[in-house]
Amino acid sequence: MNAEVMPTPQLTTGRLLLLGVSSVILCVSFIMSVFAPFPLALAVIMYGRVKGYLTGLAGLALSFLFASAVYGDLTLFGFYICVFIFGIGIAEIVMRGKHPVKGMVSFGLGFILLVAGAFTMMMSSLKTTPREFIIEQIEKSADKIAEQKKAVEMSGDKDSIQVLQLLDRPDLLAKEMMESFPSYFFMGVFLMLWFNTFLVLKSRRLLFSGQEFSYDEKCLLNFQVPFGYVLILLVGLVLAVWGEKFGTLPYETIGFTIIKCMGIFYFFQGFGVFSELLNFIGIGGFARTLIVMITIFMGSYLIAVAGLFDNWFEFRKYFVKRKTED
Repeated sequence: MNAEVMPTPQLTTGRLLLLGVSSVILCVSFIMSVFAPFPLALAVIMYGRVKGYLTGLAGLALSFLFASAVYGDLTLFGFYICVFIFGIGIAEIVMRGKHPVKGMVSFGLGFILLVAGAFTMMMSSLKTTPREFIIEQIEKSADKIAEQKKAVEMSGDKDSIQVLQLLDRPDLLAKEMMESFPSYFFMGVFLMLWFNTFLVLKSRRLLFSGQEFSYDEKCLLNFQVPFGYVLILLVGLVLAVWGEKFGTLPYETIGFTIIKCMGIFYFFQGFGVFSELLNFIGIGGFARTLIVMITIFMGSYLIAVAGLFDNWFEFRKYFVKRKTED
């Protein structure tokens, strides 16, 4: 059967519950947790806001019970709150007919500012600093850390032992986390938004193939960073290389943070170029999926560099030109 002419899905209660449970299961997993908002967003789009939101609330309750009973802490529940917000946000972007790129960027920046504001208020209410807060949390987990170190030492994994030895210096670990967390959090937010928005747009087009939509997943593959943003990346490069000469502030760390945050957007642009290259070569099916996964995990920086240079070379036009000549 042609994937473009799929039958209209039956909106049964069992399928709705399956979407909700799938979201929680994906959240519990490690690598696949990045796709946890997808089933929830699809539930809202297929079943409407009332049933979709109630499914998300049921997922919140289920994740709370699971986190409390199995793990003994609410980290999983806290992550599912983010999944719930992402799922609702993506569904609203699609259902309101907003441009996927503009909606994703606006929602992502708004979410990051919201989290930053909430964290600042929490630090203010606790009358402490982020560094002191991290050190305090590490010291509270001293018993668990000691057990992990014993298990790793018995395994003989030298790399893991070196990482755990860092936990003996809470001050150094706090410094490392404060320097690296902002950029990784920024990249993680937009990676989750991009992948899940892509899946939602593609699934909606396939499930409701008889309807006309203003936007589809190709909008995300045509992601284009405005040329002027190269100046921001240039500032980051200057600070990362010569930051130590500018003063006592952590200019070098700020520079690397700018590079990583801008790099995620150039990754999206480069991924579109890479996808167009695979189309030109004629690679599809399982082979395409395998190549994409390997490239993302092993060559993500190359994709980002390709996205950056696409601003000058416009790689897609060469693929189109060659197709026309053939």
